[in-house]
Amino acid sequence: MPPSLPAPSETAVVGRLVRRRNPRQHSEELGRPAGVAPASSALVPPEDSPATLSDAVEGFLLSRRVGNCTARTVDIYAANLWRFVRAVGGGGLADCTPSVIQRYLTGLRERMRAVSVHQHFRTLRTFLRWCVRTGRLPADSMAGMTMRLPKTLPRVPEDGHVRRLLAACPSTPEGRRNRALIALLADSGLRKEEARRLRIGALDFTARTIHVHAGKGQKDGLAFFGEATSSLLRTWLAVHPDPRPAAFLFVTRDGSPLGPYAIRRILHRLSRRAGLDRLIGPHALRHYAATAIWRRSGDLELVRRVLRHETLIMALRYVAVSQADLAAKFATASPMDHLRAAR
Repeated sequence: MPPSLPAPSETAVVGRLVRRRNPRQHSEELGRPAGVAPASSALVPPEDSPATLSDAVEGFLLSRRVGNCTARTVDIYAANLWRFVRAVGGGGLADCTPSVIQRYLTGLRERMRAVSVHQHFRTLRTFLRWCVRTGRLPADSMAGMTMRLPKTLPRVPEDGHVRRLLAACPSTPEGRRNRALIALLADSGLRKEEARRLRIGALDFTARTIHVHAGKGQKDGLAFFGEATSSLLRTWLAVHPDPRPAAFLFVTRDGSPLGPYAIRRILHRLSRRAGLDRLIGPHALRHYAATAIWRRSGDLELVRRVLRHETLIMALRYVAVSQADLAAKFATASPMDHLRAAR
């Protein structure tokens, strides 16, 4: 009778299962686009083998996840870097020379806005600096390379636009939800993901405050809302399918949380229904909140604290947006007009 063979180890079984998986499925789970060669299982390649660009990108993305970057930030890094890999044809990490990177960024400027190109520039700069720190590259290929950040002003909806959005919501459960959503975004300046992940228990109707958990940069904060928004929120909660404190505030009819793009789709659909000349998204309502607070208070520190910016630099953008208000004030304070009137 032949001797019995030892049972295969758990590692061997897992290894066989991994090898049997669909290669395309495996690539997608790693965040790698189809067609890009899979990276080595080692995070840092051996010294006697050159690092591939795909290896380095996967190691960098893993480091961002370990570093507690938000899922949104990691998604942006992944999209930008895999686009770069496809554009340069993969290959070795050492092939990422300054001329290759400059040609790539120049090509992007022909197809996208300058602010989007600057995001790709920042992503590549962060990635290559990480490669140098981890020993994958001897020197930073983007050292000394600069790109000016376009100083664009946000497009801010007018008061009438927000009123028409609210009026476009019917008197149905979904309409009450959407009206409360618009009011909260336009009043508190919450970011889209902060509103989407908001729990009912985070609302304090007595103090009219919102405890924002793990907002941008994984930071907790405090947001505010007024009496009108409070009333619309209560109207929505009266028909909420699951009004427990632990439940999500904004949900579907069956109580499921909204998807990542649901809020944008809702606002765009209501913008069309309201007959607006352009679509209003969630971040436009954040801009509206900041500009409205500035116009009514003239207090930049209040704008900064309501929107939870680190510095006043971002809040200063809304001063430039309020050009119409400044023009009206200047009309009553023009030095030459006063000089002529005094004659």
